[in-house]
Amino acid sequence: MFTITKQIVEWDGSLYWVKRQIKEESIQSDLIHEYKDYIGADTVLKKNGYLFYVFKVDEAEVVKLDQVN
Repeated sequence: MFTITKQIVEWDGSLYWVKRQIKEESIQSDLIHEYKDYIGADTVLKKNGYLFYVFKVDEAEVVKLDQVN
């Protein structure tokens, strides 16, 4: 069995699932939005020298482990 870990961040009161996190200096500024479209992210967030390519989480609900099996 394996575990899939997803990074979730809060930004301006909304939750986002982080698809990719890269250093801002590692991509040309004119390619930032082109890369967003390439990986299918909704939004690009910038903080502390990093770019976060994210998907907005519209709804979330807690699922008990016994309900999954």
